[in-house]
Amino acid sequence: MKINDVIRKYRKEKNMTQEEMANKLGVTAPAVNKWESGASLPDISLLAPIARLLGVSLDELLSYNEHLSDIEVKNIIKEIYAMFETESTDTVNQKIVEIVREYPNEEKLILQLASILYGSSQVLGVKDREEYFTWIEKTFENLRLSEDEEIKNQATDWLYSFYISLERYEDAEDCLRYYSDINPEKKRKLATIYIGTGRYEEAYKTLEEVMFNDYQRLSVLMYEIFRLAVKTEDFKKAEKIIEKESALAELFEMGEYHKLAGKLEYAIASKDADKALPLIDSLLSNTDTLMDYMKSSLYEHMTFNEKKPAMLDMMLNTQLTQYCNDDAYQFIRDSKGWEEFKAKWC
Repeated sequence: MKINDVIRKYRKEKNMTQEEMANKLGVTAPAVNKWESGASLPDISLLAPIARLLGVSLDELLSYNEHLSDIEVKNIIKEIYAMFETESTDTVNQKIVEIVREYPNEEKLILQLASILYGSSQVLGVKDREEYFTWIEKTFENLRLSEDEEIKNQATDWLYSFYISLERYEDAEDCLRYYSDINPEKKRKLATIYIGTGRYEEAYKTLEEVMFNDYQRLSVLMYEIFRLAVKTEDFKKAEKIIEKESALAELFEMGEYHKLAGKLEYAIASKDADKALPLIDSLLSNTDTLMDYMKSSLYEHMTFNEKKPAMLDMMLNTQLTQYCNDDAYQFIRDSKGWEEFKAKWC
């Protein structure tokens, strides 16, 4: 609330008329009326007496909070966007700088305002843009020192983009020090720097690694959803997810083995021996395609550690042992085609 709302609220709670309040403070009733309507403000020397009279603290009277509320931040941002419709870009940008000066500790607000100013400055002339760019760079640099991890990360993202737009690749690469080594965005951003500095071979290799890792991440995620669907007996969803996972393996050229593996898991989960047995046969027949992604042009700049034939043979034998002996596959061994399969593989 504004000070006029605070005065009116607490005066009424005290069952005090404007005239009574005026008499106690030694002012006129019209003066109190103007305070409450927002037409004027009390003299600074009256703030403490007003607070004591109303039984509130000075902070409460002045509606002071250490930090802005989310609603207040949202309203300020809304006001800035509205200004773009009626004011010049330079006027709005100046307003943004003034607000940041007014609220130097409001990092969430400053981050949003700095990003807005960065975007709007693109349409200004070179001289004006450079003046704001100095402010933008300093602001993002300060925010990167924030104790709030989210603010720090977002500020680093903006600063990286800022440096890339100016082709300041060395500074952009320095930003990457703030990213975790396991953050996939770090590699992608590094590839952008490689492209900008003409290191194309390194860019290809880095982006292919990101793509390969993204396939693995998505595949694992789909299997997790599949297992959850099976656990909750939502087999329709489980089947759909596995079909998508198989299509994903095909899209990323992972080889026939990876395309079939999920389908077999679904057949086993749904105890469909008529589908499971042919899939087992196909999977065992395609064990040698397990590493087919190494032949794909999608990953031609990457270096893989090739699995030795002995490892593939061990994998094949392990699978056969499970199919022939594990209780989980008894329904398959009870099926019509098992003896023929057994004669071929076991």
